[in-house]
Parts: sequence; structure tokens; C-alpha cells
Amino acid sequence: MSAATAPLVLLLFIISVAIPPLPLWFRTVAGAELLGLWFYWLRRERGGYRREIARKNLLNLLPGHAVLLLGLGFVDARPALLLWLTLPPLAALFDLGAHRAPRSIVAFLYAILWIVIFALIHQLVAVGKGFTGSGLLIWTVVMISVALAFVGLGLYRIISGKR
Repeated sequence: MSAATAPLVLLLFIISVAIPPLPLWFRTVAGAELLGLWFYWLRRERGGYRREIARKNLLNLLPGHAVLLLGLGFVDARPALLLWLTLPPLAALFDLGAHRAPRSIVAFLYAILWIVIFALIHQLVAVGKGFTGSGLLIWTVVMISVALAFVGLGLYRIISGKR
């Protein structure tokens, strides 16, 4: 992360917690998680990466986590927002595992992290578009298919050691 990027990411984190109409307790927890993850990200960038199992170990996707929170907050997807609270700790666990744990544990964390991300994207679109009935079923089948293919390919690359 460059010196110009870090403040912009922090600003995005603040906006994603401050703007959506969310309860105060949720804003506090989500803000604390994002702020902690931001400091962790700065520390990891300075310390380097001992072993890069996934590209920069997915820490560069953290602004996307904030945008996902922003979207879920605006469409008022309450159950998905509770699931979102697992995302920052999962990202940090995956990063820590990518540097210290065996590949099998890293693969397990990768699968959980990406399944959560795809579930949140599914809910963002489904609730935002108001899908019901067959439209919801089709959207769910498409998302499951894409998620399984994406996660399966990622697991193959992690286990086999390919980049």
C-alpha cells in the first residue's frame, strides 16, 4: 500500500461505516474491525510477505470489504450484515495462516473466506433487486455455480502450489 493509498482506504472505511443507516452498536463493531484491519494491513505491508500463497494474501481486497458493507447497509440486508462481521477477522486469519500454517489450513481458510464473500454478494444483489420466486432461484444457482468454480480453482492452486 502506498502512502497515497493508505489514507484513501481509511477514508473509504470511515464512509462505509458512517453513511449507511445502521444501528450504533453495529457501526461501532464494524468500524473497530475495519480500523484494526487497516492497521494490520499497514503492518503487513511494511513487514513483507514471507510466502505468498494467494496474491498479496488477499489484503488488497480490503477496500472491497468496505464497499460490500456500504452496499449491504443501504439495501438493509440485516442477516447479511451480521455475516459481514466475520469478514475482517477471516481476512486477517487467512493472511496469518498464509505465512505460518500448512497449506491445508490455508486452503480451508481460503474456502471459508470466499464462500462468505460470495454469500454476501448474493444477498446484496438479491435484497437490492428484490428477487423472489424463480428469479431468486436462478440467481442463487448462478452464484453457487460461480462460487464453487472460483473456490475450487483457488483450492487447487493453493494445494498444488501453483500461482
